[in-house]
Amino acid sequence: MGMKRPLTTSRIAFGNIHRKPFRTWGQILVVAVFAFVLFGGSVLSGSIRSGMESMSKRLGADLMIVPYGYDKQLQSALLRGDPGTFYLDQTLEEKVRAFPGVENVSSQIFIASLQAACCSVPVQLIGFDPATDVVIQPWIAGNLHNALQKDEVIVGHKVTGKVGDSITFFGKPYRIAARLDSTGMGFDTSVFVTHETARQMISRLEIAPLFSVKANHPVVSTMMVNVKPGFDPRRVANDILFRYATAYNLDMVMTKNMFSEIALRLNAFSCVANGMSALLWITALGVMALVFSMIVNERKREFGLLRIFGASRGKIHRILLTESFMISAAGALCGLCLAALVLFPFSTLIGLTLKLPFMMPSPGSIALTGVFCLIAAVGIGPLSCLYSVWRLERHDISFVLKGI
Repeated sequence: MGMKRPLTTSRIAFGNIHRKPFRTWGQILVVAVFAFVLFGGSVLSGSIRSGMESMSKRLGADLMIVPYGYDKQLQSALLRGDPGTFYLDQTLEEKVRAFPGVENVSSQIFIASLQAACCSVPVQLIGFDPATDVVIQPWIAGNLHNALQKDEVIVGHKVTGKVGDSITFFGKPYRIAARLDSTGMGFDTSVFVTHETARQMISRLEIAPLFSVKANHPVVSTMMVNVKPGFDPRRVANDILFRYATAYNLDMVMTKNMFSEIALRLNAFSCVANGMSALLWITALGVMALVFSMIVNERKREFGLLRIFGASRGKIHRILLTESFMISAAGALCGLCLAALVLFPFSTLIGLTLKLPFMMPSPGSIALTGVFCLIAAVGIGPLSCLYSVWRLERHDISFVLKGI
């Protein structure tokens, strides 16, 4: 004869939920949806916030000068790495550098490789001047141990290729000298070269005539401007525009304003995610409470028999609470696992779709978020069961045994 297993609380609870698979899976689904939305929304909000903080700490410029009408294209290139090609006369650089209130100016050259169907990957090429740059250098520090040479490139985190490999642009191979760590912004899908290399690329650019660009012509795409301490960046920007906007057909992007717009979109996203999570939590709690109330009504005979066989009120209460805990724990784990399967493998696609700076939080931060979401989701079951336990507590055994 096999050993008889004792009827523990957990064994009885598991048998009860196992006998009603349809109802059980329905309850699990309710909790799983809540856990999925809560964890997914929290990680997405954290990723956008991490990307924005990372970008704001290292962007390193107060003002960005661009050709008139290309301000949105510059923001798209910086935030999402959307390839673009546009030019300014570089002679403006020295004039801006000598302008009152300006501390430093560093120019960049943007080239969209996908506009010439000859390249390995469609990325944003960015030419920079290592001697004056304060925007790209902070990301390169620690990754490039020697000065960037002619015909060498630095690739973003999401660009394929290892250090030492070759990558082709406009029919010419270039050696990958270094790779950037994840930045959470458009630099992840960009390739960086020196000004000299960028101008060589321009000479091969098929659409160069559209910009009246000739070989060795002194052009840049944008100028990153740092303002001296004590000067108002907005005032300096207005003065530069007043002096040179017409002559050079230029526009200005305020870094602070750009981050303010991102912050507003992030706050809106967080409010929607938090509101949806709260609504789902309340809905899940109400649905589960209703289901357990119906379960108690259906199982009055069962509880009566358990009392006859010597089960205390506390034992019955523990059975109900254990059932609710098992169901909500299963739903929470299912929801969190499904959210992880969607978020982590497709994080790059999600970041591109959101069109915002996007960088996954640290593993520790994600783990803490997961624990919080797990506790919130698991708590739905026992909390929803409290009303049913209270109802049972009010009725004596004679009421429970009616109809037996």
